[in-house]
Amino acid sequence: MRTLFDTSVLVTAVVDQLGNHEAAFGALHRYTSGKHQGFCSTHALAECYATLTALPLPTRVLPDEARALVQESLAERLAVIELTVDDYQSVLRQVAKLGLASGVIYDALHARCAQKASANRMLTYNVSDFERFHLPGIVVMTP
Repeated sequence: MRTLFDTSVLVTAVVDQLGNHEAAFGALHRYTSGKHQGFCSTHALAECYATLTALPLPTRVLPDEARALVQESLAERLAVIELTVDDYQSVLRQVAKLGLASGVIYDALHARCAQKASANRMLTYNVSDFERFHLPGIVVMTP
């Protein structure tokens, strides 16, 4: 199984103070070992760092801790897919054609990454955000 992880699952997998941590952590372990292969985009790594350092948690994640979590728990465990300038331009055309605005561009980048990685599955806690994109052969679901 080739599985792309959205930022919402990656952050939840590495922060035990968040609800759904066990399910997200289990999915990260399951889909990055054995016969499965897990993926994320380079953009997801930056989004994870931004989110980790901004979460209003009782025990805050400090910048160096966030860097270590992203590098050691995610980048070293997942195959990280780089998007090219052509990928970005294609995604920009797609969202503009659909009349979509604002932060939806980030979901569209994750969707493009799933296609580029030939993923069978995309894990996210924002399933409805990805339903607007045509992703044939990719099941979008929560962990």
